[in-house]
Amino acid sequence: MKTCETVKLFYNEYPYKVVVTNALSSIFREKNLAQAKTVLDDLQYLYEQQQPLVRVYGRREEHLSFKTFFEAKNLYIEFSKKIDFKLRIEGNIMSVYSHNYSWLQHLATKFNANEFWEPRIDISKFDKNTIIIDEPSMYEYKVTLGDSVDPSLADWIISNEDKAKAGATCLQEISNNGYVKGFYIYIRDEKIMQLLNLFIGNIQRIDKLVYIAKTDK
Repeated sequence: MKTCETVKLFYNEYPYKVVVTNALSSIFREKNLAQAKTVLDDLQYLYEQQQPLVRVYGRREEHLSFKTFFEAKNLYIEFSKKIDFKLRIEGNIMSVYSHNYSWLQHLATKFNANEFWEPRIDISKFDKNTIIIDEPSMYEYKVTLGDSVDPSLADWIISNEDKAKAGATCLQEISNNGYVKGFYIYIRDEKIMQLLNLFIGNIQRIDKLVYIAKTDK
């Protein structure tokens, strides 16, 4: 299992995340446990009848292993507990977010997790939209752009590298009045932030960068 460092709260709330793989992950999308139970009950019937575990999608069939089925049943049991958590499903990959460290550790062990994420310090004491960095930076803010910005912002950033910076692709999209949503720039301080409000039409997110040096354990 790969261990990773949480440098900002997931969804501005959760410090911990575990990632597991299961071919039935999609049945838990949106934490719809009622729908998941229906699918698992259908598979349970096939299992008891000693038939192949097959899910049908229109003309497509998905053949499932017993291991996948049993793990999905156990995931359903875990998710039915009165624990605050959030799910994100991408194909067969399931990310589980929670404040409950011991429960996620339990999931990681029980389901042979791919990844486990945790912060190296208590980041709950910081304001939301905070990113912990382990090297000093001259920039205090990371600004994630919205739908559009003034194309002249690109030239301004290039001419004022001591005040802001952005990646080459981001600068090109800004200059060409292209699609910039999700791209980000770094800004030195709040004064510069106010100045750039003239260029930036809308902002998707502002994160404050906080330097905390790493220490040997």
